[in-house]
Amino acid sequence: KYIAASAQDMEAYEIEKEIFKRVMKIGLTAMKGYFAVKGTGDVGENLKIETEVILIKDKRKLYERDYFSIFGKVKVPRTCYRKEEHEGIMPLDAMVNFPERCYSYLLQELMDLCSIQESFEESSETLQKTLGLDIKKSRFETIGRESIDSYEAFYQNKEFPASESEEEIHVVGFDGKGVPVIKSEAAKLQGRLGKGEKRQKKKEAIVGVSYTTKQNKRTPEEIALNLIYPEKAKSDDKKDGDQKPVIRAQNIRRMASLERSKQEVMQEIIEDKRKRIQDNNKKLVVVMDGALCLWNLVSLLLVDLKWVGILDIIHVSEYLWNVGNAMYGEKTVEAKKWVYDNLLLILKGNVYRVFLNLDKLLLSGKLKNSQIKAIRDATIYFENHYQWMRYDEYLREGYPIGSGVVESTCSHTVKDRMEGTGRRWSIDGAESILLLRSVYTSGDWDEYWKTHRSLIKSQLYKNVLDGIQYADDYNLLKVANG
Repeated sequence: KYIAASAQDMEAYEIEKEIFKRVMKIGLTAMKGYFAVKGTGDVGENLKIETEVILIKDKRKLYERDYFSIFGKVKVPRTCYRKEEHEGIMPLDAMVNFPERCYSYLLQELMDLCSIQESFEESSETLQKTLGLDIKKSRFETIGRESIDSYEAFYQNKEFPASESEEEIHVVGFDGKGVPVIKSEAAKLQGRLGKGEKRQKKKEAIVGVSYTTKQNKRTPEEIALNLIYPEKAKSDDKKDGDQKPVIRAQNIRRMASLERSKQEVMQEIIEDKRKRIQDNNKKLVVVMDGALCLWNLVSLLLVDLKWVGILDIIHVSEYLWNVGNAMYGEKTVEAKKWVYDNLLLILKGNVYRVFLNLDKLLLSGKLKNSQIKAIRDATIYFENHYQWMRYDEYLREGYPIGSGVVESTCSHTVKDRMEGTGRRWSIDGAESILLLRSVYTSGDWDEYWKTHRSLIKSQLYKNVLDGIQYADDYNLLKVANG
């Protein structure tokens, strides 16, 4: 009737908004109906919650609590059981699995989904605009910190990907990404400043990834052409007419943390990988940039496993570009040719020839300081990482030689949310968002929230669940997962 009466006088936008408001009112009425059907949690005259603890029903009144759903607030009356020197218990809380706070789990999940994508203030505005809910921005940060309480338990008990969904090469990688922190946190990062030193404004978040991928055998010429002359590589591919299959990372586990140490993050990702490698013949590959502290830690943590370390080829090419640009001019034909020739030598396993070429440049005549620096930086970098530059072997085996997965994780798990105009973080606040984004970008969001609800239910209501003989979802889930 409303639509028929209003259609002629209203635009689609206006009628759509009005319909949505009415749907929300229907939803709120339906929630009230649900609680009416569910009752007040009256389980009789007594409630036995432990061997010797019997609580008596309070017949004087019902005790209300607010339930803040996505449709709005509902007052829920509950029967209380109590005795002297014992906190009152409302069985309905366990029956419907009320969260500890008034916000429903669905609303908390939506708040977190907003929080991991945009600022807390923008998140508040989003829910105000879409659902008409007035939630202060400070509540988003509080909910986020509590939502991540189940992180450790979830990944300790998570069912791993089916072996048939895993590819033949297992890969792990690690990196760091700076997070801007508030002044009080920044002051802790660097105590006494030396002359000319500036106060640090960022703390490094440690990022780890674990995934599998197919073998992808390529020639050194293919790689060098793609990196230095990408337009020519595309043109040649079109002429050949062969559509090469796209090789993608499978079952990616991502983790970014500001509170945990490098070793703690690396241990968790490596433990994930240990559990997933069911076939000892599977290849384990570590692909990273040049951070020697990370390489040293990996070597310690993988001491009992056979693994192959690979230095990210993009970082190798960047050092070559620095030399080529310094000697022959920014992206000139001569610079490109020099970079291509030397990259090709490295890809063919002739790193020592590149050392000779760099030495020749140093002896070629009077050089500028910038040219000398570029050459020496490249030489030192290659010397420090020589053992992880056996690219001829890697290409023959079809191993990945780029750290794109961990680099992209630094970007979309850390940078996209942590950085921005005026954004400064407390360590606690940043940690909760980073871990929630880690869950989300790992594709574990729905499974995580199911586990989180069950775990909190078990923590809050274990005695009551036993007393009223309701199932403990979280412990059942642990049994199901083995």
